[in-house]
Amino acid sequence: MSASAQNRDSRKVKRVRLERPMRVVIASIGAQVRYETTARDISHTGFFLEFDSPNRFPFNQSSILEVWAELEPDCAIFFNGKMARVVGKENAVVKDSGAGIAIKIVQIDRDNEKILQDFITRKSNDNPGSAA
Repeated sequence: MSASAQNRDSRKVKRVRLERPMRVVIASIGAQVRYETTARDISHTGFFLEFDSPNRFPFNQSSILEVWAELEPDCAIFFNGKMARVVGKENAVVKDSGAGIAIKIVQIDRDNEKILQDFITRKSNDNPGSAA
């Protein structure tokens, strides 16, 4: 097992790999311009956004983002997030996750947090092989 695989396996946070990508919309706080992307890898601490050219991501690591994640049809959550890391196509973990941006949840209200926790628990129970 590679060092990166060991690091992913030793995470304390329950992660769920979704079969179908969820729609995620992001924007700078108060901005009118929004960007739509998808996520398949989620946890209660953050999301991994699929982004073909992550180095062209229109935000930087100090940007606080508004994030709307559509967990299921008619069920979306809102939180503020921050870029945690960029995974370019040249990165070794790309074959596992694809290129993209890891977004860390920095502020979420209790209602949205509960919806996210319940969703992750349900998805983990529905497909136990997908949680890592």
